[in-house]
Amino acid sequence: MKKLAKLGVFGTILLVLIGIIILKSDFSLGEKVYIVSEEENKNEDKEEMLNINNNDIDKNNSDIVKKEDNVDEQEIESPKGITIYISGAIKNPGILTIDKEKRLYDAIEELGGVTEEADLNRVNLALKLSDEQHYIIPKIGEEIQVADNSVQGSTTQESKNNQSKIVNINLATLEELDSLPGVGEATANKIINYREENSSFKSIEEIKNVNGIGDKKYEDLKDLICTN
Repeated sequence: MKKLAKLGVFGTILLVLIGIIILKSDFSLGEKVYIVSEEENKNEDKEEMLNINNNDIDKNNSDIVKKEDNVDEQEIESPKGITIYISGAIKNPGILTIDKEKRLYDAIEELGGVTEEADLNRVNLALKLSDEQHYIIPKIGEEIQVADNSVQGSTTQESKNNQSKIVNINLATLEELDSLPGVGEATANKIINYREENSSFKSIEEIKNVNGIGDKKYEDLKDLICTN
């Protein structure tokens, strides 16, 4: 009986020890699982925050690039202005700043148009404007002396150089005749019609037979034209 009692006590103690060991193992395992899960959540939160911050940085950089591109495009597309001076038979003569792609007609309109005295046969309204140039709109019958690099009527320095070339009135094109001083498109057409009807000009003096070219205009032309 004593042996059985001892075995019973020993068994009871053993069961208690086993129970304590099992309980400690469960608590430890549970604690470990909890800690690992918490660390993973923290890491996931950090990664998510990093992703959000990176996305914000990328978006900001993209916006900056777009703004810079827009500024560059605006600078490229912005028209550059030129400054010219128009005087003579114009309602509001003066200095004008205008888009470089505009023509003489546009500049004249900006200044209120020409007066009734303007001789538009001597003005090329389609002339492309040049910066720092002086454009003089002549009056009918007015002779303008240009003392510098300014422009008489609608001729630029380039057209003046063209005028220094001798023009063969029997072979010249409409544009070449139109480049002569005092000869507009209408008069140039009359010259062409005359030479076709009369089988060419026999001498430069014969150009005075063309309607619109008198002695005065002939004096301006005689050193610039030939017939052969």
